[in-house]
Amino acid sequence: MTIPRTVAAIVFLIAATVRLAASPQARPGDRPLPDIPTLLRDVNKNQNAVEEIRKLYTCHLAEEEDKVDSNGAVKSRVVKDYDVFYVGDDQVRHLLAKDGKPLEGGDKMDEDARFNKQFDKRKKQQAELAADPKKQAKKQEEDEAQISDFLRAEVFTNPRRTTFRGEEVIAFDFSGNPNYKPKKRIDGIIQKLSGVLWVDEQAREIARLEARFVEPVHFGGGLVASLAKGSNFVFEQERVNGEVWLPSYAEVHLAGRVVFFKLRQNFIDHYSEYKKFRSGGAVIRTVGPSNPN
Repeated sequence: MTIPRTVAAIVFLIAATVRLAASPQARPGDRPLPDIPTLLRDVNKNQNAVEEIRKLYTCHLAEEEDKVDSNGAVKSRVVKDYDVFYVGDDQVRHLLAKDGKPLEGGDKMDEDARFNKQFDKRKKQQAELAADPKKQAKKQEEDEAQISDFLRAEVFTNPRRTTFRGEEVIAFDFSGNPNYKPKKRIDGIIQKLSGVLWVDEQAREIARLEARFVEPVHFGGGLVASLAKGSNFVFEQERVNGEVWLPSYAEVHLAGRVVFFKLRQNFIDHYSEYKKFRSGGAVIRTVGPSNPN
C-alpha cells in the first residue's frame, strides 16, 4: 500500500496511544470494564511479545489499488499479489504477480534482489537493536514520550463490551481533544481524526480500527502534500492459531494533493493463508524468493 509514511504511522500510533478521559461505570449485568488507560498502555507494552510471535509467520497479500476521478468513478485498477514477512513491527513484501500475471525473467530477478536487500536490512536493524541495551532504552523512552503526547491529543468515549470475529472485545469511540494544544506536527494530525477502536482485553491487541479525518491535513505547510477532509482508513486483525492477532484486512481512501498533482486513490488489502515458515529459534536469511544468480 503506497501511502505517505506519516499516514501509515497514524494507524500504529492511534492503536498504541489512545486513552479515555475517565473510566465509566459498567451497565447492570455487565462485567466491570478494566481501567482503560492501563489497558491501552498494556497494548503498547505488549508489542515486543507480539513481534516475537508474528515474525514466525508469513502470509499471502492481495492488494487492489484504484485511481478514481472527481466523481468517485474508478479510472484504473492494479491488483498485486505478495508474500508478506514480518521483521519487528515492519512488513517486508515480496511481489509475486501483477494483475494476475506472475513476475518472470528480469522483473522477477529485480524483485528478488530488492526483497533480499530490504529483508536483510530490516533483520540487521533488529539485531543491532536487540544487541544494544542503550538503543533499546532510548527507543522505549521515545515510545513513552510519544504515548504521553498522544494521550492528551485524543478523547475516547462510550466504551462497551462487544464481539468481533466471535471474540469478546472492548470498543471505544474517539475524537480529537479540543482543549489540547498540539506541540508536534503528528499531534495535530492525530487530533483531526475520529473513529472507533476495538481491543481484545485478554490479548491486549488491536482487533479493528476505523478512522476518518474530520479536517484537512497538510504536510510541509501544504506545499508538499495534503489530505482532504473525509480521507479514511480501516484496519482489521484476526486471531491466528489461538496465539496472536495478525492483519486480515485494510482499506484506505485518500483524497488530496502531492506537490502539484491531485490524488484520489483507494487501497484494499486482503491477508490470507497464514503459516509458520520456521520453527524454534532457527534463523532463515530469506524465505520464499530465490536469489538471482
